[in-house]
Amino acid sequence: MMNRTDELYGLVRFLRIQPYCEWGNFRADIKTSLEKGSKMIREDGMRKLQALLKAILLRRTQESKIDGKVIFELPQKTINMEHVVFDEDQDEFYRALESKTQLKFNKYLKAGTVGKSYSHILVLLLRLRQACCHPHLLKDFAEPAAGLSEEELLDFAMQLGEDVVARIKAEEGAFSCPICLDGVENPAIFLPCGHNACSECFARITSDPSRGEEGYKCPNCRGKLDPKRITDYNSFKKVHMPDAPEDEDGPFAKEEAYASSDSESDEDEEEDLDGFIVPDDEVEGSGSDRSKQKPKKSKGKERRADRPPKQKKTLAQLRREAHRNLAAKRRYFSRLCKDWVTSAKVDRTMGLLRSIQKNDPTEKTLVFSQFTSLLDIVEVPLAREDIEYTRLDGSMSVDMRNDAVNRFIDSPTCNVMLVSLKAGNAGLNLNAASQVIILDPFWNPYVEYQAIGRAHRLGQTRPVTVSRILVKKMGSEDQHHTVEDRIMALQQKKEHLITQALDEEAGKSLSKLTIQDLAFLFGVRAPAGSH
Repeated sequence: MMNRTDELYGLVRFLRIQPYCEWGNFRADIKTSLEKGSKMIREDGMRKLQALLKAILLRRTQESKIDGKVIFELPQKTINMEHVVFDEDQDEFYRALESKTQLKFNKYLKAGTVGKSYSHILVLLLRLRQACCHPHLLKDFAEPAAGLSEEELLDFAMQLGEDVVARIKAEEGAFSCPICLDGVENPAIFLPCGHNACSECFARITSDPSRGEEGYKCPNCRGKLDPKRITDYNSFKKVHMPDAPEDEDGPFAKEEAYASSDSESDEDEEEDLDGFIVPDDEVEGSGSDRSKQKPKKSKGKERRADRPPKQKKTLAQLRREAHRNLAAKRRYFSRLCKDWVTSAKVDRTMGLLRSIQKNDPTEKTLVFSQFTSLLDIVEVPLAREDIEYTRLDGSMSVDMRNDAVNRFIDSPTCNVMLVSLKAGNAGLNLNAASQVIILDPFWNPYVEYQAIGRAHRLGQTRPVTVSRILVKKMGSEDQHHTVEDRIMALQQKKEHLITQALDEEAGKSLSKLTIQDLAFLFGVRAPAGSH
């Protein structure tokens, strides 16, 4: 049960557990109570869910006991909150963005349209969370990791049916991923159904070779899903909404933050990479005689000179193409290195890694983030400082993931693994690591606990240290400095309710945020009586 309580209903119906094998009873007593009721009704729904799970589940945890003794004992786990402070530019950027999103949320609040605008609001929160990590995350990486060219994405957008086009237009750009429930600005859109998912979840569900003849399924309608027949919302707008206005967020939505101001082309970047290797014939032919020779121009080159300069690709486009082949990946990383700037979180992460390496060169560290683009940014200083690392995210095939895990476990020099929180929070045994760094908090605390559990698990012989990196505004005396501190406070509130249920899985039903929760996250007050 990952996203909604009604996912439990199929199992209850299959087992014919009365009275909840009847949809009407399950919906009234559990689903509706937990998702739409008042606080008192939600607590009553939780008690009913607890009673149901207690009756049908057999559960074992790290704290479970047999004859008064725990099943197994693990080394001590220590969780540290590492608060860092924005630099002046990042602080100014975050404060401006926060003020803008608060104004937008207040408009929804006063109009009573928070429920209808839920996906829009999740995107506003997504931008605040991204700004806490690195300002460049807001737009530079908004392309789905599909490995398709821009022409292919546009072509598939044109193939969508009229009814599907009308439905997507009605969404008005308000998308939330049906798998992780997070807001997403530019989702991958599947053909022919037109349903969508965020790029990370799309990559994860389409990288499992065990599907075999069954194939991949749309997470929404369960229709057949071809990973090579998709488009994205940006391409959809170019085809079906060419006159749509740009995102009114202006500077916060422009790709210019990471695009270089110079006019050099991608060919120039290729030359920069290849310039370190000089062919033998050029070395042998160098000298005064060579300098006197006039190069011969082909007709093709003359025609090329008459053409307008090729428009430079954005970092987002290069990142999308990086999944196609190694050369494209090198181009993307070259641009990323060239335009790279640090952030408060990246600096603190590198400081922690240096300290860990200095104290014990054999100790291994897992670095988790929800944003694979942030992991890309962290790769740059790791490479520059010759810190050997590996990586695991949803875009990798099963074989690539296995190779990454084996290298991390077996290599005495590979002591850092960058892990996507969505792809690596469950089902992995990474107890070779005893240090865990979490770069950004998630709504649901149990997603993070599962990630920590990759290291703090059976077979671990060292004490485990977890470092949660949170960011503060400059000179702020507010207890909840940024949206991250408010997320942590919300985690504690939800965890208190979750502990009343039978297990962590029951708590995942509380992933949907109430109006009061949303108002708290934006730092504004919700009207009394709103839920």
